[in-house]
Amino acid sequence: MNPARRILALVGAVVTLLIGLIVFLPREQEKRETIRVVYVKYLSFAPLFIAYEEGFFEAEGLDVELLSVTGIYTTIPSLVQGEVDVLPAAIMPAYFNIISRGGLMKIVAGKGHNSAGGCAYSGLMVRRKLIESGEVSKPSDLAGRRVSTERIAPSYLWAEKYLQSGGLSMDDLEVIDIPIPARLGAFENGSLDLTTASEPWLTRFSRDGHSVLLARSSDILPNYQFGYLLFGKTLLEDRREAGQKFILAYLKAVRHMNSEGKTDRQIEILSKYTGLDKELLKDACWPSIRDDGRVQTSSLDIFQQWALKQDLISEITDVKVLYDSRFIEAANQLLDDNFEQN
Repeated sequence: MNPARRILALVGAVVTLLIGLIVFLPREQEKRETIRVVYVKYLSFAPLFIAYEEGFFEAEGLDVELLSVTGIYTTIPSLVQGEVDVLPAAIMPAYFNIISRGGLMKIVAGKGHNSAGGCAYSGLMVRRKLIESGEVSKPSDLAGRRVSTERIAPSYLWAEKYLQSGGLSMDDLEVIDIPIPARLGAFENGSLDLTTASEPWLTRFSRDGHSVLLARSSDILPNYQFGYLLFGKTLLEDRREAGQKFILAYLKAVRHMNSEGKTDRQIEILSKYTGLDKELLKDACWPSIRDDGRVQTSSLDIFQQWALKQDLISEITDVKVLYDSRFIEAANQLLDDNFEQN
């Protein structure tokens, strides 16, 4: 072979080698989106914990920061101002007041509902001695009793619905403010007669033995949706694609939680983030969240009508203004299409 051909052959070999190396060299890592999510140590936040631990967020190219807070209500301004991106929370009047005044935040998915026929995730607990003595057997027997509840929470709504069935309202009871951990002792010493509660407190109250379940929220307002995910401006406008990826990962986690149930793995995850004892988690009722994650708009209407009568909101806001359904609809379409293909 003459020198010129040898050089050409050598160059060709080098080029082939370089191409091979390029194919197998790791690609530069794509830029990952950071999303800040606030949470409190409640069971209703379970899908977020599962999505994080099982890698659903990571698979969508998201770096999710789970920010623990003591009170979810106080973080609403942070959502509007862009300091956090996602607010998972129970329904509250502040949603409607802020949105109706032009604040940029919207409901984008459902988080929890009163499952008719399911286990009791929330309800009314009454002092055991009142039941055993026969002093309380029906709603009308609660007149004048001492109750502790939160006026702006969904529990106040369904507690009032229960009282109305006995011809009463909350005005007919003595409303007292007792932090929920202290209600255990208040039931024991007789300073509290009635309280609204959700898991894990229903199980804790039952285990303590000084109170019993009087009524389940799912019997008072069956299928009522009390929990939602909200986005602020950052995901509604500035980074909409990242918001879509977040909802897709969230919905995967919801379906995973519902299909797997109380496995050791899921109990371990929930125990890690809630700090709850694993045996308590086995006994407790887990939140009911629909596989499709859609928002039941009738629940928003029910809450608004009640909140307006209570002077907690100034006007009724159109559901189309409150709820951006495009995120959850796109996520369902993607997951359902993948399911059909497989």
